[in-house]
Amino acid sequence: MNLDLLRHGESVGGRIYRGSQDDPLTEKGWGQMLESTKDKKWDFIASSPLSRCHSFAKYLAEMQNIPCQIFNDFEELGFGAWQGKSAKDIGLEVVNNFKQDPVNNQPVNAENLYNFQTRVLNSFNNIKNNHSNKSVLIVAHAGVIRVIKSHLLNLDIEKIFTMNIVSASCEYFDI
Repeated sequence: MNLDLLRHGESVGGRIYRGSQDDPLTEKGWGQMLESTKDKKWDFIASSPLSRCHSFAKYLAEMQNIPCQIFNDFEELGFGAWQGKSAKDIGLEVVNNFKQDPVNNQPVNAENLYNFQTRVLNSFNNIKNNHSNKSVLIVAHAGVIRVIKSHLLNLDIEKIFTMNIVSASCEYFDI
């Protein structure tokens, strides 16, 4: 399978821990994603159900006349008490502690990292099994991409927040 992992572009509300908060893309975010996918073609598109991902995924699928499927398991990690807050609002030291050890420093009422990994990889493995000889684009969030990328590179899930996933970045993997 040829796989591209596309993170959504800039969202309304700026840089915050939005998790399952459903903010749409800004005009700049749309432009970022158009630029990242320019001149690329796929056989199948999978997307998070959140509008900052699925609105673009559906648009791209229509433009390329290919199937697009929404995977609820590709919703971003639930950040609990941090939802809607910036790193500055939370406190940089607190955020850095979380990034270094997300298991023992998770936000109050946040989704468990291992449960998040399980749900993301369940859908990813479903896609891999059903589209093994195809070119696939997954449009998702930084957390989802980190889980898939750590799986593909055999990295410890506890270190996923040390990976920098830039807005609207599109990363290719040959599986």
